[in-house]
Amino acid sequence: MSTKDTAASIDQFLCDLKKGKIKYSNEIACETVKLLEIIVTNSTWETAKDLMSIISEVGKQISLAQPMHSVVSNMVKRVLKIIRDEYSSALGKDDEYDQQESLQKMLVAEEQMDFAKTLSNLQKSISANLRELMEELERSPQDIATQSLEHVHFDEVIMTFGNSRTVEKFLRKAASKRKCQIFVAEAAPRLTGHDLVKSLAESGIQTTLIQDSAIFAIMSCVNKVIVGTHSVMANGGLKAPCGTHALALAAKYHSIPFVVLAPMFKLTPQYVSSTDQEGFNHMLSPEDVISFADDEVLSGVEVINPAYDYVPPDLVTLLISNLGGNAPSYVYRLLSELYHRDDYDL
Repeated sequence: MSTKDTAASIDQFLCDLKKGKIKYSNEIACETVKLLEIIVTNSTWETAKDLMSIISEVGKQISLAQPMHSVVSNMVKRVLKIIRDEYSSALGKDDEYDQQESLQKMLVAEEQMDFAKTLSNLQKSISANLRELMEELERSPQDIATQSLEHVHFDEVIMTFGNSRTVEKFLRKAASKRKCQIFVAEAAPRLTGHDLVKSLAESGIQTTLIQDSAIFAIMSCVNKVIVGTHSVMANGGLKAPCGTHALALAAKYHSIPFVVLAPMFKLTPQYVSSTDQEGFNHMLSPEDVISFADDEVLSGVEVINPAYDYVPPDLVTLLISNLGGNAPSYVYRLLSELYHRDDYDL
């Protein structure tokens, strides 16, 4: 495949993202890895340093083109970590190079690798690891769902928010073995909760749709809150659909466990600044809130319709990923296993 064909693959990937042909986070992660595998296989490079430079440049291009999809940059950083690990493994220097292995090693100055040696089997080993990563991504929702019976008990009342495919699989798996009642907040103004309620009810699961304004009133009757998220930030906080913060505050007030389902590909090394809401958030059309037909109203107001909320880590009880459950305070360790700190900023 020529450089022109590689550029065409990148353009097609970005076009599919913009047009919504790949809109779910799991699909975006898989397609990103497929694109990077094409680049690894067909680009001209001799050393790991050359390949990392190529992947970083492509990563910057696709991340800047679609900044609201943090999964894209996450996968680029995962691939860079794979390249680093395979290079050090080929040299037999795993112990010396793995700076993330312990806090003690992070404080000790080490000899820096230049990744400039030519290794014959490097491409083969990287490709094998990318295929393993693809299998992990494809299994992630199912791996999370299989843990449902450990967290959902008989005759529990569960509340969720909006519509998440991961949450739906999780609740379906739980309801197949456990009798439970589910309250779904509709997540205005897009009302995505309606789709989840319809899907669960058609499967015979006892499900009730509630307005967002009723969350606090009903929370006292709930045993557990289970939600999905857009991404998990580096401090254990969440970038979640707008309205999730209010739900988390209500759960905290009533001392209800707030459980978040998040595959590992949603864990990002980014932090949130309280003053950088424009960089953190994504603004949707005000049409969802006030119709454009209301000319007199619109002429005198500014309508803001944010897509996401930031949920601080102290409001999160448990993060359940495809690798198991962890407290938000453990996220720093997961970051060190998934990404190299030199790749945090592409």
